[in-house]
Amino acid sequence: MTDTQAVTREGIVAELRRLADLAEAKGDRFVALRALKYAWRIERFCPVNPVPPSIDRIIEVCEAIAPLVCRFIPDDAARVSATVADLRQCRMELIAVERENATLH
Repeated sequence: MTDTQAVTREGIVAELRRLADLAEAKGDRFVALRALKYAWRIERFCPVNPVPPSIDRIIEVCEAIAPLVCRFIPDDAARVSATVADLRQCRMELIAVERENATLH
């Protein structure tokens, strides 16, 4: 059994703020500002109890933050890439099942 943590709105905002602090410490204010902007948008516009996003949206977000992770948390970069690859595989399996179900009806 693996120990996994639930992804929460607060956790994502905290991680983005941590990325911003790391970027600021390295002197990259543009990246710090970008991470803070994403955090602000989540806090400002995202509902507290949202409807789960589509798998396509999750893939899009992972691809958007991948360059930030690669640059400031290189240890996690491989994990992000593997997660995106797994999500794409799940999406392809979901499409195949949906097509199969559509032909049965």
